[in-house]
Amino acid sequence: MEYKRNYQFDNIKALLIFLVVLGHVFRNMGANGDNYVVYKIIFSFHMPAFIFVSGYFMKYNPKKLFARLFPLYLLFQVIQTVERMAITCLQGGNWQDVRIDLFTPRWTLWYLVVLMAYQLLIPLIDTENRKHQLGFLILSVCLGLTIGITDDTDNFLAMSRAFSFLPFFLLGFYERKNQLMLTYGKNRFPKISRAAAAVMAAMLVFSFWLHNRRIDPKDFFGSEDYADVSTFLWRLLGWAFAFLWIMILLIWVPEKWIPVVDTIGRNTMSVYLLHGVILILLEVSPLKAAIQNSIAGLILLSVGLTLLLAWDGFERMLGKIRIHTQSGKVPYKPADPGAVSQR
Repeated sequence: MEYKRNYQFDNIKALLIFLVVLGHVFRNMGANGDNYVVYKIIFSFHMPAFIFVSGYFMKYNPKKLFARLFPLYLLFQVIQTVERMAITCLQGGNWQDVRIDLFTPRWTLWYLVVLMAYQLLIPLIDTENRKHQLGFLILSVCLGLTIGITDDTDNFLAMSRAFSFLPFFLLGFYERKNQLMLTYGKNRFPKISRAAAAVMAAMLVFSFWLHNRRIDPKDFFGSEDYADVSTFLWRLLGWAFAFLWIMILLIWVPEKWIPVVDTIGRNTMSVYLLHGVILILLEVSPLKAAIQNSIAGLILLSVGLTLLLAWDGFERMLGKIRIHTQSGKVPYKPADPGAVSQR
């Protein structure tokens, strides 16, 4: 079977990883990121969309999980912890006040934990039966809503986010098998779908601008428990926003190869892991005071970090961080739903 690279998803991944960096730059380097409408729009969909894409391409490979993702998580958990300790000391605090806990992911690292958890679920959820797929989707929605009722899990093993974003992982995983969103949302009526997606995007942006002060970006983090009924409703609404943005991306992002964007889309892991390390250091640098009130400065920093950290050399460097395992048969072999391959 001939495999070819899906450039549309490379383009989507490149856009999403830039939005991840931009959102974190606003959060960590801006005077008050919560006041920016663009910041709230970004957080309403960028991680659900990323997890959708991860689900679309994920295959069951426990060797890769324990050989690559797990050591990367441990390494960057230690790096971010040491950074926080050093910064605490420089600011006159006690380094011992920094919590050391390998089971509570620091900042951006929850994504790696969630990826590992989702991959272990694949033998359970991998089915060609659409009724069973629908059942798993409904169950994931129930679990995602229920986790918010419980007391704060304190981010232990990223449990809250794992359950909150599980529906989007399943959507991506089953979309690769069925191609329903691409077929009915884009390919069948391309002109109508593009016009509808443009109107939908404009309406979403306008609604965020109109209700900016009432929107709390934490409602989109997937890590908060419900403070009241309105928080529960915001989770439902947030899922709806994210689903619509995913549809907009699938309809509008071009399918052709784009220089530079292609490189960013291939190397999202290096951008994701390294930008967090750099931003922690920049928080206590003179650069923060210089650009924290400048939208242009924050955007330029985000563009620069994304381009720099997408360098192939960083991806190769991270690729060498792995635990070498002996070859052996994997007890479960998932069905190959199509001829699209993406690393």
